[in-house]
Amino acid sequence: MTRKKNGLRLAAAVVGISALALTGCTQAADSGNDGGGNGDASAPITLGTTDKVTSLDPAGSYDNGSFMVMNQIYPFLLNSEPGSPDPSMSLAESAEFTTPTEYTVKLKSGLKWANGHDLDSKDVKFTFDRQLKIADPNGPSSLLGNVESIEAPDATTVVFKLKVANDQTFPQVLTSPVGPIVDDEVFSA
Repeated sequence: MTRKKNGLRLAAAVVGISALALTGCTQAADSGNDGGGNGDASAPITLGTTDKVTSLDPAGSYDNGSFMVMNQIYPFLLNSEPGSPDPSMSLAESAEFTTPTEYTVKLKSGLKWANGHDLDSKDVKFTFDRQLKIADPNGPSSLLGNVESIEAPDATTVVFKLKVANDQTFPQVLTSPVGPIVDDEVFSA
């Protein structure tokens, strides 16, 4: 009976010490940041992955490590909110099937790249045409197998013409590793 009580006391002590140690670590990690996004804006952002990063060119990589980094670097027309499979607007103001074989995306107006270049429908068309042209065997271009063509009728409109009608997976394709948009004035075709 005494051994059992001593074992329970020891276990309780270990749990208590562990909780205090973890609390101390948490407070140390949070010091200088109130959790409201008011931390030092010039401080580096650190992301970690144990997956290998093979390429940061969206046309040349289709792996989790590269995609994790590309999600931090490149904009997407649509993206997924954490914990939800449903696409949400990112660069897009709206995105919908306008005919059974046309998926039309309207971009937000006034978009700019970090270098000051305009980010418009030309960039989007260039990005997806580039994916299809390069067709890197290590890249995600196979996800665009249902795309017949891409049109950019004006600066804020992109029309994806699909080979097969009513492809309800196409919005998710735009959130995938084939979806990072690149600057047509920076990337080579």
